[in-house]
Amino acid sequence: MSQNNKVNNSLNRNSRYLRYGVYGIIFVLIVAGVAIGVDNALDAAAQASTTITAYYVPNAQMDLGHPGQEFFWASIPWTTVPLVPTVPAPGSIAGHTPSIKVKMAWTYVDGVPYIIVLTYGEVLGTQSEIATAYQSPSGELTPQGRIWAPFNFFPMSTYFVNITYSTANESYTNVYSVPISYQEREISYPPGQTMGNPVTIYVNTTKGVLTGWVSGAIDVYGNPLNNGLPIEIRSINITADIPGRGVLRVTSLQQFVSDGLNNTIWAQAAYNLFYPEDTAEYVNLYHNDTYVYPLRVAVMWDLGGVPSTWFKVAYTPHMVLGTSGAMSAGSVEVWHWNSNPRSNNTLDLGYAGILSSLSGASWTLANYTHCPSYKDPLNLGYLPHQGLVADMYVNGSSIYYIGGIPFITTFPALNNPSISNWAWLQGNYSPSELWDPSVVATGDSLSVAPNGQTYLSVEFARTFNTTGVSSCIPGGSGESHYQVQFAPGEVYHVAFAWFQGAIGESVDFKSISLWWNVYIQPPGGGAHSPLQMGQLVEAGVPIIGALVVYVLRDRLVE
Repeated sequence: MSQNNKVNNSLNRNSRYLRYGVYGIIFVLIVAGVAIGVDNALDAAAQASTTITAYYVPNAQMDLGHPGQEFFWASIPWTTVPLVPTVPAPGSIAGHTPSIKVKMAWTYVDGVPYIIVLTYGEVLGTQSEIATAYQSPSGELTPQGRIWAPFNFFPMSTYFVNITYSTANESYTNVYSVPISYQEREISYPPGQTMGNPVTIYVNTTKGVLTGWVSGAIDVYGNPLNNGLPIEIRSINITADIPGRGVLRVTSLQQFVSDGLNNTIWAQAAYNLFYPEDTAEYVNLYHNDTYVYPLRVAVMWDLGGVPSTWFKVAYTPHMVLGTSGAMSAGSVEVWHWNSNPRSNNTLDLGYAGILSSLSGASWTLANYTHCPSYKDPLNLGYLPHQGLVADMYVNGSSIYYIGGIPFITTFPALNNPSISNWAWLQGNYSPSELWDPSVVATGDSLSVAPNGQTYLSVEFARTFNTTGVSSCIPGGSGESHYQVQFAPGEVYHVAFAWFQGAIGESVDFKSISLWWNVYIQPPGGGAHSPLQMGQLVEAGVPIIGALVVYVLRDRLVE
């Protein structure tokens, strides 16, 4: 064999080996590309299946008096959202709702964007139970029939007093201050708040003798002391920081009057038995055919504080039992609707348009201030037959009521920081000084299908941006920091909760969804979010790359 033939054979063998090697690399690339592509395609599909699109609808006409019946909803598809029990324990009352349906849209009104959320689901119970839950629900009771939350939240302060009593004779008491150090150590929860109950202390003259009284005191279970009658004070020892007067120590009824404290409101401290810890053991509530709870719907918007991977795993927004609604991680804004007092039925005795102070003064939403810098052409929340949400901020400590009033609203309040704790107790404030509690408006209705099944529709509406909503009020610029701010083309995270109050669900016990993505479709844009499109591109790049290499294989070995 000639030297040239040997060289040619050697080159051919090397060429074959190189070609086989390249083919092997191509095969590995194709397999890897397909595997990665399939994985990302599945991930993209999973994201698509858990994404709700808020469709842009030009000139949408909202009618919260007829939720879900507006013309524009007909062209928007429903998304079915599965729900799971919040307390998945044997005997738990939670988890009666397997799923609800959701639609979202948004529109411009006079240049201001509004988001609209429609929820729809079954209402369980007899017609009588549902009617009672809708119009005149009861307050929550433990399975033993005791008040679920006998004490409320008030900022930790020198205005907490102990009201002593004997079970054998509840008509007499000794009144003394509860030091802040003791509050912090024993009865403060969440941080900066102490559990308490508002009481009035007053002094009058009985047969020429000054006599002191306490009105409104309760026992550890929330039952009125002395059958609701005033309790006579035998001794008093109060040290309190009174605005404009400094720290006062009061040890007699005469001094109480002379210091200008007669007929003032104080906070009766909880008896080292406050409700969040006490309720962690329960898996249901007291209820029967006539004792039912409100229908409730909650929409929870993520505000951050958790890694992005949190939403790619099957997580629910977990509220920690035995707390006042604390989140296990991150923070959220909650639009919390209930059938009474937040329905759009102005005949409800507890209609959301009526609020009050501890002084007994009451007002309607018309007394509140919509600051000029906040643009809301629809004036949501201030129109007849519109309901409201309880607008809540939730973090790792508690639920906080945005625009709430201490001892009036159920949870710790976020409101005008320039109002002193003493002024909150005495009711020395007006709506013009308070944060706007009515940023989110609602409409709701019940319907009955031919098979007798009752359904509830609740529609929520709010401006995209709440910046400046209370900016004309001292400290009011902070309100929007606790609320989600929307923008077209962005992706948000949301979850839903549904309470079957007619059959005993309330407070901790409900059905809740996993986290969902919400994509705000830009005007003229597609229904796919950047998150989904990015994953689809990521899924295709490895496959396309491998195919390119395969097509060019001959050139690679030349």
